[in-house]
Order: sequence, then C-alpha cells, then structure tokens
Amino acid sequence: MVTANEARGAFTKSAVTGSSDGVLSTPKRLLSKRELAVVLNVSERTIDNWLAQKKIPRLRLSARLTRFNLPKVEAALARYEVREIGGRR
Repeated sequence: MVTANEARGAFTKSAVTGSSDGVLSTPKRLLSKRELAVVLNVSERTIDNWLAQKKIPRLRLSARLTRFNLPKVEAALARYEVREIGGRR
C-alpha cells in the first residue's frame, strides 16, 4: 500500500535538481488512481465519480491504463472549492 508521504515523495523529496542557469526543476511523475486517492485523502470510488463528472483531468495511456498529473488535478479541484462569504456574527 502506498502512503501519502510516498505518493507525494516525487514532489517533495530532494529529487529537485539545479541547472546551470540556477532554475530548479522537479521531475514529473504521474500517479495511479490509488496513489492519487491516498494523496487527496479520498477513496478510489470518489476518484471514479470525479472522472465520470469530468471534474479532474486524466492521461489515458490505454484502455486499461490511466494516470494523473497531481498539479493539474489540484488546480481542477480548486475550481470547485466552496469559499465562505462573510462570517458569523
């Protein structure tokens, strides 16, 4: 089983490398449905529901192989975030 820390590892570990021009680059890593569910702290069924509702983007490599780009998924979900207007009195 993949833990949340392992799934986020590609983005947070010391895998960040520097180039000669001083710009840091992070290696891109595509996540499976299970890894994405762990990172987002939701069930795999929720991922399936979001896909059916076309709320999150996916990279469909074949009929049985789907991968997700975490930054793009998080950006897509941010559009559905409910923000509080005003406050309690």
